[in-house]
Amino acid sequence: MSIGEELVRICLDLLRFRLRWEVVFSRAGLLVFLWSWQGALAAAPAFVDLPAVMELAGANNDEVKLARLKHSETLIEERMAWQRFWPSFSLGTAFRGHDGRVQDIAGLVFDASKRQYSLGTEILLDWAPGHLYFSALAAKQSALAAGHLAESARRDIVLEAVRRYYRLLTAEVELAILEEDLQLVREYGRQLHGAVDAGTAFRTDELRVELEVSRQERRLRESAEARDLAAAALAETLRVPPETELRPAKIDLLPVRLIAPLDDSTHLAEAARNRPEMHAAAATREAAELERDRARLAPVIPNVRGGYTFGGLAGGITGNPGNLGDSNDYFMGFGWKVGPGGLFDKQSRKLAETRRDAATLQAGEVRASIGREVVEASARSRSARDRITLSEKSVTAAGQMATLARERQASQVGVVLEYLLARELLTEAKQNRARAVTEYNTAQHELRVALGR
Repeated sequence: MSIGEELVRICLDLLRFRLRWEVVFSRAGLLVFLWSWQGALAAAPAFVDLPAVMELAGANNDEVKLARLKHSETLIEERMAWQRFWPSFSLGTAFRGHDGRVQDIAGLVFDASKRQYSLGTEILLDWAPGHLYFSALAAKQSALAAGHLAESARRDIVLEAVRRYYRLLTAEVELAILEEDLQLVREYGRQLHGAVDAGTAFRTDELRVELEVSRQERRLRESAEARDLAAAALAETLRVPPETELRPAKIDLLPVRLIAPLDDSTHLAEAARNRPEMHAAAATREAAELERDRARLAPVIPNVRGGYTFGGLAGGITGNPGNLGDSNDYFMGFGWKVGPGGLFDKQSRKLAETRRDAATLQAGEVRASIGREVVEASARSRSARDRITLSEKSVTAAGQMATLARERQASQVGVVLEYLLARELLTEAKQNRARAVTEYNTAQHELRVALGR
């Protein structure tokens, strides 16, 4: 049994296993289950499919986790901004004593020795309503922007995992193509060897076939190396142990259309509505606008200061502390701050306006970058689709040429070199078709991400 047939058998067994246990295990759970049995199975390859790769990449990557932590941080900052509207409370006790000279309210100075004890609660209110309100609104917009950026980071990592998965799948398909071609050439060499022994073929032709077998074996080894490198790159994106031998659950490549072919203007409008980067840029600009309003309007709104202390107070002349009794103090005031951060602070307003303008320019840069991504992905998708059609024609023509060359050589009309050249062209055509399908599927995923779907 060939390696390609063995891979197909293993894939079919894996698919049957997954269907049987799909209710119990998710895709990610199945992959973890397979990894846990790697040692028992003597480091058997772990087979993955595209949905499992996308799920693991979006949940297990450090960059995604870091972006989510940043979002959590901004959410906490938003809650803290709103909590600043609440007054502060304090509860405690105090002791105060004095010995020596003291001056009374009338100006008389005399000796005194006294003690004072207090126990109670204090409520303090120090509001700058304008600053607090606009700062809380700006923090909310910053949290929204961080959430959209976290989603953008997840999409980017998933897209990178998709690209690497398709590279692995393409390397596996090319390896199977080379194995099939090598088997046919070897079989042809054995038949030619019999013809040489019978005296109906030349030894030169047999040596030419042996040379072709050696060349195919070298290409096969290079293709296996490319497959292993692609698996290592995918393992890095999925954050699995680097020694894990990842293999695609299927080794066939079929073009999958995810996005209907529409004009670029329609796609650009959809991307502007859906892309999380656009939402993040809009939220960042709104936060900068609110900071500008804070610098302009908040100083006009008066600050509020107030406090209320209640509890018990005791004390008196040393040796006669007196009786503990109720004590209440309260105050309230309004005012405006003049200077930096307050009235007539032109520099703070200019700084806020500059940041607002910078956020507007950054939003324009994001829009331009998204437009380029949409147009490039659409162009690559159309080009890859056309190349698939051309490659299929090449495969058909090369296959017919190889068949005719084999027939001509069998009838002693053709030459061995003609057949080997036809086989080489057929193998190259199959590889080009596999690469075109990979590029088309990758471009479809890139276009989907570019549109914000």
